This record gives sequence, structure tokens and C-alpha cells, in this order.
Amino acid sequence: MPERLLSEIDWHVGHVVRRLRLADGLTQAELAESTGLALSKIQRLEDRGEATLATVGAIAAKLSTTVSALTAYADKLAAL
Repeated sequence: MPERLLSEIDWHVGHVVRRLRLADGLTQAELAESTGLALSKIQRLEDRGEATLATVGAIAAKLSTTVSALTAYADKLAAL
């Protein structure tokens, strides 16, 4: 099996959320507060891609996108 390149990243929805959050100038704490979610949920999503559909849906709505758009973009990045 060939070794993975050091520059490869296992992309997931959390990475896309982080990019959108930063583009909006929000901290994780601000996103958590504005969505009514616990900060730990935001952190787990961004760090490990762990979240329920309801969590991702609440975040997507705040970031003016949809769950399907987040997923599609993460899949596109993973394919690069």
C-alpha cells in the first residue's frame, strides 16, 4: 500500500464548518451561543466531524447554508 502524502487531509463537514465560521468572523463560542448549542458540540464537529444531524442543521442555518451543501463540499475536498 502506498504511503499517504503528508499534505493529504481527511476532509469532513467539520472542516467546512470551520472555514465558513472563520469567514464570517465568528469564534467557536460565538457560533455556539448564536445557535444555542454547547461549545463542546462545535469543537467536536470541527475537530473530529462528530455531530448529530440536528447539530449540523442548526450550524448550517446560522452559516446560511444547508447540510447537503456542507456534505457535498466536504466530499469534493476529500476527492482532491
